[in-house]
Amino acid sequence: MAVVTIDRPHRRNACDLAAWRDMRDAFRGFAEDRALRLVVLTGAQGHFCAGDDILAFREALSDPVRADAYRAVIQECFAAVQATPVPVIAAMSGVCVGGGASLALCCDFRVSDDSARVSVPVARLGLVYPTVQLQRLSQLIGVSRTRRWLYTGEFVNAAAAREAGFIDAIEEDAVAGALAFGAEMMDNAPLSIAGSKLQLNAISAGTLTENAARIQAISDQANQSDDYRNAAAAFAEKTKPVFVGR
Repeated sequence: MAVVTIDRPHRRNACDLAAWRDMRDAFRGFAEDRALRLVVLTGAQGHFCAGDDILAFREALSDPVRADAYRAVIQECFAAVQATPVPVIAAMSGVCVGGGASLALCCDFRVSDDSARVSVPVARLGLVYPTVQLQRLSQLIGVSRTRRWLYTGEFVNAAAAREAGFIDAIEEDAVAGALAFGAEMMDNAPLSIAGSKLQLNAISAGTLTENAARIQAISDQANQSDDYRNAAAAFAEKTKPVFVGR
């Protein structure tokens, strides 16, 4: 199990280029960790993430090449979070805004405390939300609510975000709640979860054809795995299987 903490509390954990790059690299590294079973993503000192650090990005805008490279790192970070083969749970307190909401959308689940507030303020900034993030948001909360959230840029409290489907659970402590939420998942077969996650991500993005070979490969790997054989034996013996991810 790993807990990743965005640690820029002076900016409500808004991320500059270095933070986006560090987070991307951390999540890419998780793909190689066979012992890992769960990742919790949270923010330091009472806030999840205020998105991209607008002041830091504004400096990059003076150079189009630099600005494009900056944007590419952000998208690489989002992709790395979503592609992590184990469950990733966002543990949310305080603000979850803009790119912070995008980060939360890239996680498998979102657990918050009562202080969480979600906003996608693109209409207040004169921007357009990336289509891939808009697709994820509308799949979670529906098109009508997505329109309202984007058109108004309003802050949505934890209870309303839970009712909308953005937040999966509200707990007294977001990190402890996220760990408890994911505890049962850690006992199950890693290859099965990785395969299901790959399938669901492809269904969500409409990329089943592009990912068909990868899906078939991990399905074949699971069918031939020690974990499957252990589970079959445990079922016959009425014992609990122990999964090792191979």
